[in-house]
Amino acid sequence: MGESATKTDGVRAQRRERTRRELTRQARLLTMEHGLNGFTVEELCERVGVSRRTFFNYFHAKDDAVIGHRDDTLDEQALTEFVNARPSGATGISSTLMPDLVALAVASIPFDDEHLDDEPNPEMLVEREPQLLPKFMREGAELERRMTGVIEFREGLEAGDPRAAMAVQLIGTLVRASAARYFAPGSTTHFGALLVDSLDAARALFSPTPEGTE
Repeated sequence: MGESATKTDGVRAQRRERTRRELTRQARLLTMEHGLNGFTVEELCERVGVSRRTFFNYFHAKDDAVIGHRDDTLDEQALTEFVNARPSGATGISSTLMPDLVALAVASIPFDDEHLDDEPNPEMLVEREPQLLPKFMREGAELERRMTGVIEFREGLEAGDPRAAMAVQLIGTLVRASAARYFAPGSTTHFGALLVDSLDAARALFSPTPEGTE
């Protein structure tokens, strides 16, 4: 009975997550089509197939739906795997920290999913509605703080250790650079491959080949 209830709870949680993500996706599409003030919550709900009451179970206002929720940015299973991936016996910063962050980003950012092509990215939304920028920035800052804490925990670092914050800044830069290449006209390479390539390029900068060697 307990196992059955746990499975049921898991299915419900997945359903709630799908509904929340779809509300954000459709809110972003409507914003690009009509502007933030060009559609109503009721019209958004009709697109998704949920009630107005359901909408307010997830978001306080229409622009909150457009921004989304920072918890949507991280795949929780992948986050757990990231924390547990630290090599046993490692001391200090583990050698797999950055590759494991890349794996977490690939799992959490579904750039290769079927819905990606029709979903506007934050840059497009801000260009359409500049007043969204402060909210996107606040959500981004909260996500960075959360990830910094996760890295501190995984790596056994003291709170405020600058290396954890630097790792978050670096993976963010790599993700943005890879996303720009992914969305470039004519690009056919998967996001994950581009992100790994970006990490390799960063490594080459930090560990250049000595002069006179190949």
